[in-house]
Amino acid sequence: MASVLKSYASTHIDVEGYTDTAGSAAFNLHLSQQRAQAVADILLDEGVEAPRITTRGLGEDFPRVPTRDGVSEPRNRRVEITLVPDTRES
Repeated sequence: MASVLKSYASTHIDVEGYTDTAGSAAFNLHLSQQRAQAVADILLDEGVEAPRITTRGLGEDFPRVPTRDGVSEPRNRRVEITLVPDTRES
């Protein structure tokens, strides 16, 4: 993935981390931030430029699979990457 991202140098990369509802909301927010940063760190290690990457942890607020509070749901523990083309005129 990093090699593809490097070939599109004007594309911005949003990395968002998510968690399930197991644990406190504060813990999950922190965990989701760590999850997003871990993916960003791999991209950086592979040569993607830091100014192109934005990380954000969204905690348990946007589940892929709705559950009750306190439920461990692996499909909600994820990182999503969105590519944002640079639309500035040259």
